[in-house]
Amino acid sequence: MLNKIPNGFLMLFPAVFFWLGWPPNSIFIALFFAFIPLFELEKRSLNKRGWVFFGQLYLSLLLWNIAISWWVWNSTPIGAITMLILNTLFMCFPWLLFRFFHKRTGDKSIYLFIVFWLLYEFMHHRWDLSWPWMTLGNGLAGVPWLVQWYDITGTLGGTAFVLGMNVLIYKWMQLPTKRNLIWPVAFFAFIFLSSIFNAWKFSNFIENKKMPANIVVMQSNFDPWNEKFVRPPVDLMQEMAKISATQLDSNSDLLLWPETSLTAGINIDYMDLDPSIGFLKTFRNKYPKLNILTGADMEKYYNHTKNRPSKTARKTESPENWWDAFNSAIFLTNKNKVQYYHKSILVPGTEQMPFVELFPVIETMAISMDKNSISGSLGKSDSHVVFCHEKLKVAPAICYEGIYGGHVGEFVNKGANLIAIITNDAWWGNTPIYTQHLFYGRLRAIEQRKWVARSANSGISGFIDPTGNILNAARKFDKVALKQTVYLNDYRTIYSKIGDVWVLIVICGICMAMFINRKIQNK
Repeated sequence: MLNKIPNGFLMLFPAVFFWLGWPPNSIFIALFFAFIPLFELEKRSLNKRGWVFFGQLYLSLLLWNIAISWWVWNSTPIGAITMLILNTLFMCFPWLLFRFFHKRTGDKSIYLFIVFWLLYEFMHHRWDLSWPWMTLGNGLAGVPWLVQWYDITGTLGGTAFVLGMNVLIYKWMQLPTKRNLIWPVAFFAFIFLSSIFNAWKFSNFIENKKMPANIVVMQSNFDPWNEKFVRPPVDLMQEMAKISATQLDSNSDLLLWPETSLTAGINIDYMDLDPSIGFLKTFRNKYPKLNILTGADMEKYYNHTKNRPSKTARKTESPENWWDAFNSAIFLTNKNKVQYYHKSILVPGTEQMPFVELFPVIETMAISMDKNSISGSLGKSDSHVVFCHEKLKVAPAICYEGIYGGHVGEFVNKGANLIAIITNDAWWGNTPIYTQHLFYGRLRAIEQRKWVARSANSGISGFIDPTGNILNAARKFDKVALKQTVYLNDYRTIYSKIGDVWVLIVICGICMAMFINRKIQNK
């Protein structure tokens, strides 16, 4: 079957399959076939020079990256090109390692490919050029009923599942005709049993409803290019307050505003004197129980010091004065006390320059995402901060941070009983990012078995329950507030307890055992 398909089609098919399987299309079966053409290309190239396979592989993976994340172009063309080139290159490493072992150990090395890809994803999430958008486990975000077991494995388990199905189907396609029925039966049996297991987990999940909380999320829909950072900050806050008031009442416990809702630049050392904080307090005082969580631009100044006070500090006009900029979340309690957290996982290129500690000169090459920002890396928090007041223990995931399952899990390990995602997806226009980013939030809800409240500047705001169901969601470009009763819980899943490291060790151990067993059998 495969040997009759020209190389050009084999290079194209992975992008087509991943595009079909990825949200918002979510024809998840397509993901189980996406790597099969690449396995065939690799097999055909074994007796050829390595650069031939590398060229075919790189072009195929580049098409996949473009098919899923082309929307990055809308915010920064230079950043998009850089991301596509580099991320495609990083994806090639597992394949090149697989080819190295395939030449020396034969077809059984296909189990090692699963190990190599899992290691790639694990490490790729933990360095300055991190880009977890293309994590294979994220591709199943459109079918939450199929991945209820993410509360055990996280997205790494989903990645192993997708890879395993590709390997299973590919091996079936290599078998003699007389045995061809064995593997299709195994494939459908696996899907059926997985569905039964997920249905069991779904039906047996009993939500603890002892701690209800009335939450309101606000969607402001400000154009980030021509409005959000151009209009006077007080005008923006007045409009957001007006939108929020349509759903607030005396029983409201928490109001969420999106990322960077407060654009004036709040001085950390003088927050009590800041006009934006004063406005929030005045507005909050209308509602006796209300707490407010909002995104904000924050600043810290260091005076009379010749040495750079932090890794990300930049100079003011005075040679002995420095300052730091932060993308932050602020929590104003119903006692008018202020807590804050600085985004700690920053977007490469737009919020931080990679490897500035090794190469300080590249700090000046930072890409400014909005017209008024000053180039350079943002400061960040060194630890996870959970916003706590009375029954509320909120994990503030700012935009990009909501993609990292392990990062969100650290908030839960510190006591969070609600996940709040605040974001500004409007940079990328009317593109698939709205659905993709929303659906990734479903995985965070399943992994931690926590409610997710999501406030986005421009779609899609709403609520996700602990089984991944999206409730009461806004339309993309509406100015609207939504309210929902959610249920707080202190439950910790297996995944939140063991994290990605142990999941990686277990899955890689299983794959290595299969490789060794096949090697022994073939002797």
